[in-house]
Amino acid sequence: MAAFCQAEKIRLVVIGPEAPLVDGLADSLRDAGIAVFGPSKAAAQLEGSKAFTKELCARHNIPTGAFHRVTSAAEGLAALASFTIPVVIKADGLAAGKGVTVAMSTADAEEAVNDIFSGRFGAAGAEAVIEEFLHGEEASFFAITDGHTIVPFGSAQDHKRVGDGDTGPNTGGMGAYSPARVLTPLLEGEAIERIIAPTVRAMAAEGMPYSGVLYAGLMLTPTGVQLIEYNARFGDPECQVLMLRLEDDLAELLLATAESRLATLPAPRLSDHTALTVVLAAQGYPGTPKAGGSIGGIAAAEVDGAKVFHAGTALKHGKLVASGGRVLNVTATGKSVSEAQTRAYAAVDLLDFPDGFCRRDIGWREVERERG
Repeated sequence: MAAFCQAEKIRLVVIGPEAPLVDGLADSLRDAGIAVFGPSKAAAQLEGSKAFTKELCARHNIPTGAFHRVTSAAEGLAALASFTIPVVIKADGLAAGKGVTVAMSTADAEEAVNDIFSGRFGAAGAEAVIEEFLHGEEASFFAITDGHTIVPFGSAQDHKRVGDGDTGPNTGGMGAYSPARVLTPLLEGEAIERIIAPTVRAMAAEGMPYSGVLYAGLMLTPTGVQLIEYNARFGDPECQVLMLRLEDDLAELLLATAESRLATLPAPRLSDHTALTVVLAAQGYPGTPKAGGSIGGIAAAEVDGAKVFHAGTALKHGKLVASGGRVLNVTATGKSVSEAQTRAYAAVDLLDFPDGFCRRDIGWREVERERG
């Protein structure tokens, strides 16, 4: 990759997925003199290891739930006694959003621990983290940092469960909207002061300065904002809704971050309008998705200002087909979540994807609040 970038005179590389970040691609490119938006291998541990992040929080008094790091099924089963039900069990490494279980019974918790150490998640399941279940509403907050300057970059609310009403297994995300108004300016300030800024300072102090986007999964608890976990990238489907709201030059912002001159730019401007995205997934997701299903109607769906982002698609004999679990992200904007939701689902209904399905309630919490 570094040789290709040098040959093609690439000036800036933006690393999207988490696996290359955790694998150290940013380091290789920087060593070759190429500007990179994305953290180093050491800094990407914030996403690559749940235990790393939890232990960093413990060392630097960053608010997060109680946890226990375990390295075997036996240790995990023993550690469950220290937690009340419900309890959260996570594979320590990267598991494409599927290594997390919110166990509502002791039996479910024990099954989740055994599942992680069964080898199902490969290297990601070599260790596990058992966490206190945090009560409250979840929201995501994004900040751009070059390791020194921190710039807020909006909020979103994701929908992880596969089914309407937040039912069924966790996925990589079935839809999102931005901004998440439940994360008020006051709470955003608390998140920056107590979570984001201390994390950036801690990473620099420990010799692994963080450069890129910090995506903080937050729980808004009765006692304040707490960190659930970090992603080291914009995220999917959160990236789609953030980009539809951005009113500035994205490349300029990312290059300034990569070149450690973020302080020279004005704060990025995000539209006050809501953006909402609906994921169309292939039947069988998040288990074994059905591949090869034909897809039509993209142009029709985008007529009324909606945008269809491709996620798991391919061209086969000149025709568009599904090639992954989450296949399309149908995204629209509006003056409210209700309006953006209506426009997004109108676009969904213009698509021709017989093997696909989606949740029909993305944004439901905020829609209920808007209706009073």
